[in-house]
Amino acid sequence: MLRHLGLIVVCACIVASVGCDGGKVTAPAPPPPPSTVTVQFGGRVVNADAGGAVANVGVSLYVLSSDSGSPSVFPKNTATSGGDGTFTLPLDLPSFWRSVSLKLTAPPGYDDTHQRFEPATAAERPAIRMYPTLVIRPGESIEVRVEPGVNACAFGGGFDCRRVLVEASPGEPVELEIVPHDTSKPMGLVESVWDEEPVLRLTVAGGVAYVYNAGTARLTARR
Repeated sequence: MLRHLGLIVVCACIVASVGCDGGKVTAPAPPPPPSTVTVQFGGRVVNADAGGAVANVGVSLYVLSSDSGSPSVFPKNTATSGGDGTFTLPLDLPSFWRSVSLKLTAPPGYDDTHQRFEPATAAERPAIRMYPTLVIRPGESIEVRVEPGVNACAFGGGFDCRRVLVEASPGEPVELEIVPHDTSKPMGLVESVWDEEPVLRLTVAGGVAYVYNAGTARLTARR
């Protein structure tokens, strides 16, 4: 019995390291901070319809993915596109970053968009297309063009889409009808960016609607 008690005391001394030899508990050294790298992102924001430069676009980090999981410090740097549409945004990222998505906040008259970069494309300076805001009112018809790769909607960004601002009195129902110029392209309308079943006719109470799938079409609004 005493032998067993002696073993317990020895074990307790080894585990606690307090009071047996006058030692003190020493906290483990904190892990070294993850290494970072400064990456210069850039591009030129252009009008997706007319092709000219878009100035005064705010650029910031939106999504960051890295091998080390979510970083403890999320870079808050911002940039603004100049008169020629160009911008440069330096970000301090984890060394093993996988991808970033930049948010491009549009000036009045345009719609926000995003641009994704990976390590292999970080040095590129792409032309980033930004849609002018489409506006329709009851009794109007407008031409709509949706380009591939400019903006994506639905879960996982599975559909090319474009926002349409419907101007009407608050709560006034407005019927929208879309007629694709090429019926082989399944264009349609949805009320939310998360919808995945576009229709040719949609009634909205003001607000916005979205045109789904690439192509050109005639959009009409009626009371």
